[in-house]
Amino acid sequence: MTPAPDRGAGAGGTTPRTISFLLYWLPAVAYVALIFSGSSIRGQDLPSLLPNLDKVAHLLEYSLLGLLLGRAIRFTLGGWSRVAAVVITIALGAAIGGVDELYQRGIAGRSSDIRDWIVDVIAVTAAVLLAQWMSTRSLRRRAARSKEKGTT
Repeated sequence: MTPAPDRGAGAGGTTPRTISFLLYWLPAVAYVALIFSGSSIRGQDLPSLLPNLDKVAHLLEYSLLGLLLGRAIRFTLGGWSRVAAVVITIALGAAIGGVDELYQRGIAGRSSDIRDWIVDVIAVTAAVLLAQWMSTRSLRRRAARSKEKGTT
C-alpha cells in the first residue's frame, strides 16, 4: 500500500513537516498564546509589588519567546544564513510584542506602552544573539577537538 500523494508514510500519514511543526513551532505558538492570555488579565487584577517590575516580566517572557522562535526558524526554515535567521527572528518577536501592546489597549485597566515594546525587542534580540554566540562557540570547540584528533 502506498501513502496518499499529499501524505508521507508513517502512522496516520504523519509527515516530517508535521513532526517539525509539532516539535518546533507548536511550543512557540503555544507560548505566544500564553503571553496573550497574560495580557488579557485586567489591570486591577495584576499584582504590583515593585515599580517597573513589569519591565522585568517583559524581559523574561520575551527572552524565552526569542529562544523558541529562533529554534523554530533555525530548524524548520533552512536555507537562510545565520544573519537572515537572526533578523527574521527578531522581526517576528518585535511584531508579536507590538501586537501584544496594541492588544492590551482593549483590556480594562491596561495600557499600551512603547517602553514595554522596546524591552520586548531588546529581550528577543539578546536571547537570539546569546543563543547564536553559544552555538558558534560550541561549533568552534567541536572543530578544534576534531582537528586535534586528526593531527594526533
